[in-house]
Order: sequence, then structure tokens, then C-alpha cells
Amino acid sequence: MMSVLIVTGYILFVLVLLSGIIACLCGMAGTLLILLAGVGLSAATHWQRPSLWVLLVLAVLGIGAEVLDNVLSAVATRQQGASSRTGWVAMLGGIGGALIGSWIGPLVGAVGLVGGPLGFIIGVVLIPLVLAGVGGYCAAHWYELRQGKTPEEARQAGKGALVGRLLGVMGKTLIAVIMSGALLWIAFVHPN
Repeated sequence: MMSVLIVTGYILFVLVLLSGIIACLCGMAGTLLILLAGVGLSAATHWQRPSLWVLLVLAVLGIGAEVLDNVLSAVATRQQGASSRTGWVAMLGGIGGALIGSWIGPLVGAVGLVGGPLGFIIGVVLIPLVLAGVGGYCAAHWYELRQGKTPEEARQAGKGALVGRLLGVMGKTLIAVIMSGALLWIAFVHPN
């Protein structure tokens, strides 16, 4: 029979994994949170499950996912004819939008307490994600206008930033789901 402390630890482990996936959806570094959950599980099992080599693979995946997110945003902006610097400005605008969304989202998410899971998803996931995209678009558009580009060229740069950010978030979230699935399999299905 499992003790209350062990059951509580497993519940917290699963909640951290879910938080990591939600953080990825919001454009934040959720893969690193998932990696920390894996390190915690490994430490709790005397570094047996997951093994150190699995933690190393998870670290490479997590760091790769974070790089992928930012690179896709910059590359998509660049493909629309914007400068490399515009890609970086768009990335900073996306981070700013996500941060603003992370402040506004929980207020709307509180409606989730009344409106159920849909209110929670809208408040905590969708608002930061949408504001990250809007922030990247606006930053790229503004920067291109400041560089003397036409409004049409600025819109194209903003569109590239938005598409790149969305592709990056989707890719990072997919990697986060794979990492979480591997850790859940190690923790519950294949415990030895």
C-alpha cells in the first residue's frame, strides 16, 4: 500500500507535467519545467527512473524545443522579406505579449471557476497565446515601419512573425507532450 506522501508526490508530478504543457501553449519555457519534473522523479527513485541518460535526452529535447520556438519566429519573419533584426524584435514582442497575457489571463481564468473548464482554458491558455502572437505581429510591423518600409511590407513582416510564433508554439508543445508521455510511461507503466 502506498503512503499518502508517495501518492501526493505522484499527483504533484502529474500536475507539474500538465503545467509544463500549458506553459508551452502560452509560449513560455514549459519544457524546462517538464525536465525539472523528470529530475525530481529521478532523485526520488535514487536516480533509477528515469536514468541519467534519459534525463540527458530530455534536456536536449527541452533546450531544442526552446530554440526551435524562437528560430521559427525569426525565420518566418525573415521569409516575409524582413531583416534579421526584425525577427528578434518580433520575438521580444511575442514574449512581451505573453507576459501581459499571463497577467490578464488568470483574471479571466477566474471566470473559469464559475464558467468551468472552458473559462479556464480561455483565461489561462488562449489569452497569453493570442497576446504573444499579437505582440510579435505588432513589434515586427512597428519596427519595419521605423526602418522606412511601406505599410504593406510591414504587414507582411508582422504576418511572418505571427505565423512563426504559432508554428514555434505548436512544435514546442508537441515536444512537451512527448517528453511528458515518456516520463508518465517511465513513472507508471514501466516502473522497473
